[in-house]
Amino acid sequence: MKAPEEDADTRSEDDRESLDTLSPLELHATRTALPGDGEVAFRDVRSVAETLAAGIQDITNAMVEDFKLSDVLRMILETMLRAMDFQRIIFCMRDPKSDALTGRFGLGAGVESMVKSFHVVLKAATPDLFTAVCVKGADTMIGDATEARIIERLPAWYRKTVNAPTFLLLPLMIKGKPFGLIYADKGEKGDLALNEKELALLRTLRNQAVMAFKQSN
Repeated sequence: MKAPEEDADTRSEDDRESLDTLSPLELHATRTALPGDGEVAFRDVRSVAETLAAGIQDITNAMVEDFKLSDVLRMILETMLRAMDFQRIIFCMRDPKSDALTGRFGLGAGVESMVKSFHVVLKAATPDLFTAVCVKGADTMIGDATEARIIERLPAWYRKTVNAPTFLLLPLMIKGKPFGLIYADKGEKGDLALNEKELALLRTLRNQAVMAFKQSN
């Protein structure tokens, strides 16, 4: 799979205002253990970080030799799915014909029927949440997708076919332009929490995906 050609930025002022509303949703570390949770919670957090770090090392090793891009992308998604206990994780890539990010493959419960529904339009008169996140390149976590302010910005295809209560969006960018997206969700709202280390490791995995595309061209 080749990283697509870049197009000129043609966003209007209305588009830019829409992107600015993303700031409160951008991904930041959250607390993963509450006072009194004790050693069990600590061990769980440590296990997540260790699984993510081990996956990063495996992927680094794989990319030293000749590698197949699809294999590396699958390793990245498998690492995230296993470490974070996501319900589903889906990889999208830009289709130059439609100038949209479309679902290519995924892992998790019932994901096969959902992959083809992913269609993130990159140029829209009124950008929805997915479009705005990808155009801005803003790592975003939606803790409660049932909030009215979130529902009104979700694309119709997402509400109809996926509609997860909490999800994560990690855009893939080259030269400031989106060419891919990693989507991951959980089945309970508020069930996605990240500390600083986990957040940094997830971003490292996303960056490995970008690097894999660059090296494969």
